[in-house]
Amino acid sequence: MAYKGLISEDILKHADIVKVVGSYLNLVKQGKNYKAVCPFHDDTNPSLTISPEKQFFKCFVCGTGGNAFNFVQKFEHVSFPDAIRKVADIVGYHPEGLEAISKPVKVDEKKEALLKCLYDLNLYYQFAFNTPDGKEGVEYFDSRNLDASLRNKYKLGYAPKDGKATIDFLLKKGHSIVTIEQTGVMRMISNTNYRDMNEGRVTFPICDIDGNVIGFSARRIKNDDSAKYMNTPETYLFHKTNNLYNIHIAKDACKLKGYIYVCEGFMDVFALGKIGIDAAVAIMGTALTNEHIQILRSLNVEIRLCLDGDLPGQSAMMKIARVLAKNGIRFRVVDNQGSSRDPDEILNQDGKEALEEYLNKLVDHNDFALNYYLRSNPLKTNEEKKALIKEFLPVLLRINSQIELDTYLRKLEKITGFDAESIRDLLRRTRESVNAGEGISRELFQNFHPEREALQKLVTAERELLYQMSQNKAAVSFYEQKIGGFYDDIYRQIAMFMVEYAENHDDMDLGGLIVLVEESDLDNKDEIIEDLTSMAFETHPNKCDENLLNNLLETINGEKSRITDEDILENSLKGKSELEQARIIAEFRRRKMNK
Repeated sequence: MAYKGLISEDILKHADIVKVVGSYLNLVKQGKNYKAVCPFHDDTNPSLTISPEKQFFKCFVCGTGGNAFNFVQKFEHVSFPDAIRKVADIVGYHPEGLEAISKPVKVDEKKEALLKCLYDLNLYYQFAFNTPDGKEGVEYFDSRNLDASLRNKYKLGYAPKDGKATIDFLLKKGHSIVTIEQTGVMRMISNTNYRDMNEGRVTFPICDIDGNVIGFSARRIKNDDSAKYMNTPETYLFHKTNNLYNIHIAKDACKLKGYIYVCEGFMDVFALGKIGIDAAVAIMGTALTNEHIQILRSLNVEIRLCLDGDLPGQSAMMKIARVLAKNGIRFRVVDNQGSSRDPDEILNQDGKEALEEYLNKLVDHNDFALNYYLRSNPLKTNEEKKALIKEFLPVLLRINSQIELDTYLRKLEKITGFDAESIRDLLRRTRESVNAGEGISRELFQNFHPEREALQKLVTAERELLYQMSQNKAAVSFYEQKIGGFYDDIYRQIAMFMVEYAENHDDMDLGGLIVLVEESDLDNKDEIIEDLTSMAFETHPNKCDENLLNNLLETINGEKSRITDEDILENSLKGKSELEQARIIAEFRRRKMNK
């Protein structure tokens, strides 16, 4: 990881986090800090703390925290470079070189040429319905109950079987062979032989949010050996993970409805459109991306997830629900677990009222998640089960009804196999920690398995050394020379960043360290930043001297030697694929037999 944060660190030193966060939220002074309602979870009592002294923000319920850049990045859902520029604008400080960090992309002539070409191509596909060849397309759409008005509404079409004639049409319209090729619809066989990749198929144009055609999904009509769908490849205009099908129609319709349905595919969107619900989009088989999140957030309406009721569909919906919850987006889920029918099938078989009833059977994220885990039982390791408990702690903390709390605890007990009273005790200790202003710490979860005493002492010692490293370069040098690596995965990653930071700076600084983490390409950078932010709010009374460091070394080495083989095995399985886990377990058993 090359260090590239000099400009951003300079801006950070000139950025008062109170001014930055205060430009987005109402702040209330409380002692030496400020408090605000946290925008990153469903907060009712102000749980976000902003420290002018430390220049950090931290929510002591959901755990989100960081510096001024992190706040803007998470609140506005922009890239880290864009967050740097926005902070610079807020505080009015623009050092030389800032422009090079991130520049807005301008619409160019190439884009305009591609849009015009695709516009003409889609008109050609729509006109093809009127030709003898196009009757097959009409018959297919009629069989799916998509009449002429619906075909026109969604700009559906048919790509004639003579794919060369289609390309010749575009050439006659004045589009260059290079432009046609860059749309992604042309297949070059030779310099003089070219064809339309969609030939002989019905076409579903994919539009951007402004209604411009940017790509196609083309479906075969007959059941042959060809691919069921032929999709436009990644092009200058078309990026599948950046677009939601039907967003150009749904963006206005959802304002009237107050909600938008997120569905699986085209036919789901059409089914909802037939009963008067135009506020529907389809993810087209992709995961929900940051670009999707930004689009959905900008709509400012309730999101209603409506993917297939089978296990793959529910698994995908669970992943999307996590992303929406993490980003603080308001949503509910269509409770269709166990249903094998999609909206189109329900409408065709049972009619409009049945589909409306189906779509209005909504549950919140928490109920959906518990039902999903109860049905699918996907959690295999203790770490996965503990992660679920951690995920639900903020939910449990907000429950005031004892009956409701008991219901949740019983479900969590059944899902994880953890005793409900153990979870209740963890909840009690977590509530005490939150009330004391300490938040939901990782250390609470180290104590969740009291039989693993050696690990508790080891991780506590590693945490102490890590804190000292954040304050003192001498402790970083000691770590490099004497320790070399922590048992805890997150601590080990943080230590690596600290070593790199120490090589480039005279003093340790947590704010600058977070910038270094943000500029990395790690998938778990948010978790690392949450830990670093928690560290900024900690107070460790121990003086960092040779005696303390040697005592920590003795504890770490001693406790490592006491860790059981089973503990080592469980830690080595973290984050590994099922194939890798099987190999590790087989090797573990082989060594045990040879002992």
